[in-house]
Amino acid sequence: MKSGKPCVLERLDARIPQWDLSALTKRDCPFCRGEHEPLLVRPDSLPLAFCSGCGCWYVAQLPSVSDIKRLYEGYYCSHRPVDLSVTRAARVLEQVRRASETDWQLKILSRLLGGLGGKRILDVGCGWGRFLVMARSAGADVVGCDLSPGACEFANHGLGITVYQSDLHSCSSAIGDVDAVVMRDFVEHPIEPLIDLQAARAILKPGGLLLWHTPNGEEAGTNVETAKQWVGFRVDLEHLQYVSPRTVNWLSRRLDLSIERLDAFGFPGLHGIEALPKARSRSVDWARDVAGRIPYVRTMAKVLQSVTAEIRGECRDPRLGSYHLFAILRQA
Repeated sequence: MKSGKPCVLERLDARIPQWDLSALTKRDCPFCRGEHEPLLVRPDSLPLAFCSGCGCWYVAQLPSVSDIKRLYEGYYCSHRPVDLSVTRAARVLEQVRRASETDWQLKILSRLLGGLGGKRILDVGCGWGRFLVMARSAGADVVGCDLSPGACEFANHGLGITVYQSDLHSCSSAIGDVDAVVMRDFVEHPIEPLIDLQAARAILKPGGLLLWHTPNGEEAGTNVETAKQWVGFRVDLEHLQYVSPRTVNWLSRRLDLSIERLDAFGFPGLHGIEALPKARSRSVDWARDVAGRIPYVRTMAKVLQSVTAEIRGECRDPRLGSYHLFAILRQA
């Protein structure tokens, strides 16, 4: 690929992390350690490089650890506001239990494990515990880890789920062996993702599964002209790397895992992306909760949303998209 002055991408997402640009440090590929020149600059002023060795795009100059830590400590308070009050917990439990009946990723995991009853599931970067609640309702023994203190507090005390406020390699010995490690919207975040993947592999039982759900870096292509068109480099600017199917294959060989499933699906969630997020009103949550308890109201609301989306031209079958990668790898 040609080198030169990196192309600066236009702003799209209103959530622009405020990095200390004077404290940036050079970074090689976080997977294969290849060294490559930046080709693009994101709207948050961080440069992006493409690794021809393992097929990933990555942030080539890294913010300070303190900057990144500050972002994740306030992740669910300011960056992606969520009501994590104790009073919301009961409502969340009911809503997520219903969602567990239709979650396709949970169903695939269950099928490949021969059912979830009695299986031990770890969710890395679990947030406030949505996937863990679903897995628990299907009979699994669940545990999680996350860096957000507010999310961990909510999961532990509001939902009754054991969640460590830690990265995986620091708490893996306390967690012990598991049947599956789930990494939904995680691999794109760590400074050293390979260390977390190696830690996940180390605690998998024989035949255990590693599940990923992450933005599909293959959509950016391998050159500047295709990459600058991809919306993934202009949203969710806390992401530090973007893997492709080629990266998954490279990692499966590096980690000595077999690929059970590798799919691309879905579209980016861009609704309201141009405005800064606001904490959800409790009155709105209360109204939705009441509506959900009245017969047919929830169904009627979904039908109305579908019709409105069709009229606006927003109705897209997620199975036809390719913005996300979904991968399941198995321990030998």
